[in-house]
Amino acid sequence: MQIQTYPIVRSIASYMLPSKILKRPGSGGSFSSKYCYSVWLRHLILLLRNNIIKDVSQLKKIAEIGPGDSLGIGLSAIYTGADTYFAFDVIEHSNLEKNLKISDELKDYFLSSMDIPHGKGFESVSPMLNDYSYPSDIIKYDTEYFNLRHKIIKESLLNNSEEIIIKYIVPWTSTNTSGIGNLDLIFSQAVMEHIEDIAFAYKEMYKYLKKGGIISHQIDFKTHEMTKDWNGHWFISEPVWKFLLRGRKYPINRLPLSSHVNMIKNVGFEIKSIIPVHRKNPFYNNSKTKVPSVSFTEEDFITSGALIQAIKL
Repeated sequence: MQIQTYPIVRSIASYMLPSKILKRPGSGGSFSSKYCYSVWLRHLILLLRNNIIKDVSQLKKIAEIGPGDSLGIGLSAIYTGADTYFAFDVIEHSNLEKNLKISDELKDYFLSSMDIPHGKGFESVSPMLNDYSYPSDIIKYDTEYFNLRHKIIKESLLNNSEEIIIKYIVPWTSTNTSGIGNLDLIFSQAVMEHIEDIAFAYKEMYKYLKKGGIISHQIDFKTHEMTKDWNGHWFISEPVWKFLLRGRKYPINRLPLSSHVNMIKNVGFEIKSIIPVHRKNPFYNNSKTKVPSVSFTEEDFITSGALIQAIKL
């Protein structure tokens, strides 16, 4: 297991330099409208293909965990029928001007029935699909509808619409969360690996969802460039790991697939689908992991990511 040079240098620098020098503004998320369009349609298609929902109309009231620098994934959901979107985050990063621009671009994608972006530039985006064609069987083509959606999204972003609710909840675990219950869906994209207390997070999601409500989380279990091998972070001692995290914007919880599955079940969800991303394990399965209080399964060692979809019983 080889630790990369940059996190070591960054951690040493964190003792000597002000944090504002090390931490760039924003979340490090994407302002790419194509990325947002692609991610939302992947989650949506798999909810339908896995028979977790029967129709797009079931997803009216939704929330996203950690939208980052743009609300583009949530705006994509509004184009496909959602009328309430909560952006759950710990810090409000989003930029109004850029969100308006993303909405303009999303409208054009839906009006042109653009296929789901994949391949070059999207090689690492999960979940993967068997078919990236525009899902015309799921989303009915309607020029008037998409133009109207565009109009009221703009009004809502400017705080002038009563037809669609777009609202930040920051911090999303605060006690002042009245009016955000009975959600149909809570989703995230490469966020749950950064939440330190996932048990608490899944409990909060369970609380906000209605009975039969859904979670859909694409989780990245990789090292996030901390080590040369994709799963080398599981073999770093806790004191060294805490040192390496200094200077980073967000933590990495180092929890594997089995930990998330167990927590989701313990809260009371029924898991309906798990789509793992498998990679070759550069370490022997019996290598001693150093993540406190975590027992790894054989599958954990080869699972670099997974989409987990579950319902509230």
